Amino acid sequence: MTLYRQLLLVVLLIYGGLLAVVFSIEIGNTRAYLSEQQLSDVNNTSTSLGLSLSPYLEDGDMVAAESVINAMFDSGYYQQIRLQLFADDQLIDRRNSPTIAGVPQWFTNLDLFQPSEQKQVLTSGWMQLGELTVVGHPGYAYLQLWSAMVDLAKLFLVGFLITVLVLIRALRYLLKPLQQIQQQAKQIEQRNFGQAIPLPRTQELRSVVGAINHMSDNIAQQFASQVQEVNSLRKQALQDPVSGLGNRRYFLNQSQSWLAESGVGGLALVSLDIIEAIHVHGGFNQRDEFIAAMGELFSSYTEQQKQLVIARLSNLEFAILAEGYDQQQLEALAEQVQQDIQARLGTWQQHMARPLVMGLVLRQQQENISELLTAADTALQTARDLREGFYCLVEAEHSQIPRSQWKQLLETSINQHSLAYKTQVVQFIHSPQQLHQELFTSIEVDAQRFAAGQFMPALEQFKLGAKFDQMVLEKAAKALLADPQLKLAINLTLSALGELSFLNWLVELALRYQSIAPRLALEIPETAFLRENQQLESSLDVLRELGYQIGIDQYGRNLNSLNYLSRVKPHYVKIDYGYTAQALAEDGDSHFLSAICRAARNLQIVTVAQRVENQQQVELLSVLPVDAYQGYIAPPQPFALAE
Repeated sequence: MTLYRQLLLVVLLIYGGLLAVVFSIEIGNTRAYLSEQQLSDVNNTSTSLGLSLSPYLEDGDMVAAESVINAMFDSGYYQQIRLQLFADDQLIDRRNSPTIAGVPQWFTNLDLFQPSEQKQVLTSGWMQLGELTVVGHPGYAYLQLWSAMVDLAKLFLVGFLITVLVLIRALRYLLKPLQQIQQQAKQIEQRNFGQAIPLPRTQELRSVVGAINHMSDNIAQQFASQVQEVNSLRKQALQDPVSGLGNRRYFLNQSQSWLAESGVGGLALVSLDIIEAIHVHGGFNQRDEFIAAMGELFSSYTEQQKQLVIARLSNLEFAILAEGYDQQQLEALAEQVQQDIQARLGTWQQHMARPLVMGLVLRQQQENISELLTAADTALQTARDLREGFYCLVEAEHSQIPRSQWKQLLETSINQHSLAYKTQVVQFIHSPQQLHQELFTSIEVDAQRFAAGQFMPALEQFKLGAKFDQMVLEKAAKALLADPQLKLAINLTLSALGELSFLNWLVELALRYQSIAPRLALEIPETAFLRENQQLESSLDVLRELGYQIGIDQYGRNLNSLNYLSRVKPHYVKIDYGYTAQALAEDGDSHFLSAICRAARNLQIVTVAQRVENQQQVELLSVLPVDAYQGYIAPPQPFALAE
């Protein structure tokens, strides 16, 4: 029971007890007064009637005596008037019914009043004429007492109700700071640091509220400090200080995530030879300013094209990882880079005819990053030897579907629902329970299967993500309705999340299938939060309130701040594979993995490591702040979504 209800109940009980005491005292006083009044009335009536009867009895006029008795009996309220004559034993007896209208029978049965009785002997000189008995009727006293009780009860009831209403408002006002403290404590527990509670006038509560506000501010500052420390640590280790881009270590981490998936794409190695000329003719400051400008240029590419990863590998060389790009797109990117850099050279161009050269390589199937970098470096040297042009492209993958055919293939697959599905378990490390099963999709064409990593770039390019996600979510929702034990996680595409119509549809779907909310998780790529998206975050707030699980995929992939965690408040994050691979490698460094996991854990967010292959890796992760894992230790299993 809440403190508010306890106080209300205690005060009402005390007040009700006081009313009961006052009520009993008032009724007791009224009862005593009515008893005395009845006794006095009987005495007066007996005396008056005796004086009136004596002359008639002396004369033996019984008719007149009876008339006097009848007149007195009719004019008052008596239960009995009785006259017993001694001379001839004549008897005059008048009686009333003991009941009285307007009073409940149970009330009269309480015997609160005893009939007042007065007897006297009527005399004439020394001669006794008869005995007069007057008995008062208690019905009148009962009627008066009952009326008084009813009126007093009504008055007390109205007063009690008014007191209850006033007390409720007063207690709510007085205890409002406690309610605010409770809400603030819940917000702190959820790592949601809102505005400070206004200080109340009550001195004791004022000090408590002040302490809560101070504690909330301290925790918020500690969390902000921890996030800032993690961001600073990541930047020191993974960011080039001059350009602001990722360094070689960052690039290798990101390439691990890309190469671990089956997909397409390319790598471009850019050598800005003009940097050395700027150094010679302009000095260190001019060189660093130019490198910083190049960093801003490349950063604008990554903001516009989320599948690009750009890093500075050395003094002159920059690397571009283009996930999902085919030959035509990679060459178009090279042309754009060359034009944008030429436009920013200004007078520096006069110092070098070919300010930059590029080596391009397309991914085949099983290359590692060293092989791709070697091929790109070879292409770069070849470009330097060319008399015309500024780039050289290594021969493209021969088995790739042309980009022009992807759109038709994807539209046909979506319209015909011709997708294959698999699920992979996400298992807690320190518990036998499962977090959920992640749903994977693939396309089969002419007995050839294309994984999501292969068709997803085309899906994003042709803006088919919303249509694709709607189809998968509808079928997944029906599967969850059919199996109450099933828990699924669905990855949403970036192109879909960028459409307001899809976000509105997503909220409608959530309302329609609210019964499955706790068993459906929606995974959002971290790239979606690099910039504040009020529409997306508002939709996620609605989904979270409805009970749906919100997850973030590729957590920690980007060098941007992790402050979005406190805004989005996801239930779990799936750590970018680059950190896991670095921690699980021989002589690996788990420091960065631990740092980004602690930032999530401070907000009570579940952390999930991906692509875990064996039990030994699970044991290594168990000593780190990682809560769950998934990977080929539990391979994906075929899963059927009903049509």
